[in-house]
Amino acid sequence: MAAIANGIALYGAHIPYVATFLVFSDYARGAIRLAALSCLRVIYVFTHDSVAVGEDGPTHQPIEQVATLRAVPNLDVIRPGDANEAAAAWASGLERGTGPRP
Repeated sequence: MAAIANGIALYGAHIPYVATFLVFSDYARGAIRLAALSCLRVIYVFTHDSVAVGEDGPTHQPIEQVATLRAVPNLDVIRPGDANEAAAAWASGLERGTGPRP
């Protein structure tokens, strides 16, 4: 889905967004890196970033994903702590001219 979002961004008519669990960002890392290096306008929304193990178990407990995303050049990583910060992060992603925003 991240690669499809890159294609939509290349077309230029829309600002695509991709949403999944943060732990699954590993599967999309190649497409995320390609979007960042190509300065494509794609917004990535990652959820379930928690230190508590919920009903999904430890497979939804990300450890190093944020660090690996922050290591990607031209990729802004915003990790909001509440609803106000999440709204500001979304607005920031829409205002940015180029490059992805997770």
